[in-house]
Amino acid sequence: MAGEEVSHDGLVSVDRARLWTLPDTVPKLVGAAVSVDTARWCAGWADGLITVNAPRETLVRIVDAYRDSGGRGPVNLQVHLSWAPDEDEAAHIAHDQWRSNVFAPPVCWDLETAEHFDAVSEHVTARQVAQVVNVSADPGRHAAWLQEYAELGFEGIYLHHVGQELDRFIDVFGAKVLPQLAEGPR
Repeated sequence: MAGEEVSHDGLVSVDRARLWTLPDTVPKLVGAAVSVDTARWCAGWADGLITVNAPRETLVRIVDAYRDSGGRGPVNLQVHLSWAPDEDEAAHIAHDQWRSNVFAPPVCWDLETAEHFDAVSEHVTARQVAQVVNVSADPGRHAAWLQEYAELGFEGIYLHHVGQELDRFIDVFGAKVLPQLAEGPR
C-alpha cells in the first residue's frame, strides 16, 4: 500500500505488483458485514464498517461485535426505503421493486438469474417486503426510523430509495426528512 512490491498466491494470484502512483491520502478500507462473525472479522483490519438495514436486534449485534472486537472506524448503514405521496403507492413501489430481496442467505446468494429471482418471489407479499424495506408516505416516520438507526451507533446512514422515481424522493427528503434529523432527537 505504500508503493512496495507485493506477490500473493491464493484465491487471486499477484506477481510482483506495485502501485506506482500513490494517492496523497490513502483511501479507507471499509468492511461490509451482514453477520456478527463478519463484523468481528472486519474489526481486525477495516477502517470502518457498513451493513444494510435489518431487524434492530441484528443491527445491535453487528455494531457490538465490531466495536467489542476492536473496530474503531465509523459504522455505516445502508437503509432500504420506499416513499411515495400515499401509503398504497409506497407499498406498491417497494413490493414491485424489492420483493425478490426478502430472502435470507444462502437463498439470496445462490440465485443465478433474474428468472430465478422472479420464481422465488412470486408469492412474496407487501407485508413481507415491509419487513426489509422502510415503507411509508409519512416523511416524519422516515425521519424517526433514521433517528433510531443513528441512536444505535451508526455514524453514516446511506438512503436507498428502492423506487425508480428519484426526483420526488430527493425533493421530499431534502425538504422534510433531513431537516428533522438536523434538529436532533425530540
